Parts: sequence; structure tokens; C-alpha cells
Amino acid sequence: MKDIQILEASEVKLSDYRALRLEALQKEPQAFGSSYEDQKNAPDADWQTWLNNYIEGERNWMVFAAINNKLVGMLGAFQTDQDVEAQIAQLIAVYVTKDARGKGVSKLLMKRLLDKIIRDTPVKKLKLAVNIDQTAAVELYKSFGFEVVGKENMTLGDRKTHEEYLMKKKLK
Repeated sequence: MKDIQILEASEVKLSDYRALRLEALQKEPQAFGSSYEDQKNAPDADWQTWLNNYIEGERNWMVFAAINNKLVGMLGAFQTDQDVEAQIAQLIAVYVTKDARGKGVSKLLMKRLLDKIIRDTPVKKLKLAVNIDQTAAVELYKSFGFEVVGKENMTLGDRKTHEEYLMKKKLK
């Protein structure tokens, strides 16, 4: 795990962020609410705005993993207006490239993001929705103390309806 670097959004190049995000949407569409088709032709200005939200935003967080200076993973969270009042954040955009899986990347990303949110924000709970067929993701979340609190059906990036677990975790 020592060759894995965990980076803040401010340390990531726009082109690398776009490439990783588009790879995630293309290779694992059943894991995301957005689709590759919806984002592949987005202009540079949109991509820059999205990345800047993670760099400058007080209610958006993203961490990345790199091996040999190549991005191999990402994990983020955000708050809606309702979430701010409730001191809840939503976990999003979890992805690790196929070649980097099984090396502890997702655990390092999760640890860094949780530490950042606990240290720097008033957020007291995290929530997420995960496709129940994404068993590795479900196990990751459970290993960090997330509990299944419900289920819902959701149309995901592959344009198909999937059953998702709704999970929550108390932070403070």
C-alpha cells in the first residue's frame, strides 16, 4: 500500500479527473447515477466547475488515489441544503480501476475522506445508496461501520432499474 498516494482534488489535473470519471461511468455504469453518454461530451468548463466544487466547496469533498502518478481511484461526498441542516453528507463517486482493485485503495480513500469530514466539518452522519449487486462495495461500507437502513429501486447509469441498499453511518 505504500506506493499508493492519496490526493486532494487540488492536486489532480482536470484531464486526469475527466479520464477517471469517464472510465468509471463507462466500465461500471450500474454503479453510478450519471451515465457515460450524459457526460462524455461535456465541455471543459463543466468539468472544471465540477472539479472546482471539490477544491473550493465547503459542502463537496473528493479524494483520489494514484499509483505511479496515475489516478486509479476516487471517492467523494456532498451535502444538499437539506443535508446541511441535518448535518448529513451523501457518499458518491466511488471507483477504483480494475488493475488497482484488491490493493487496499478503496480502504485508504475511505479512511482519508472520513478523517477529512470528521476533522473539517460539522457533519454527523454519512448516507449512501449502493447497487446490491456491487458486493465488494457493500462489504467495504460495512467494514467502515455503515448499516443497511432500507432498500429502493433506482435507474442507474446503465439506464436499467436496480435494487439499492440505503446505508448510513454515524460519525460523531
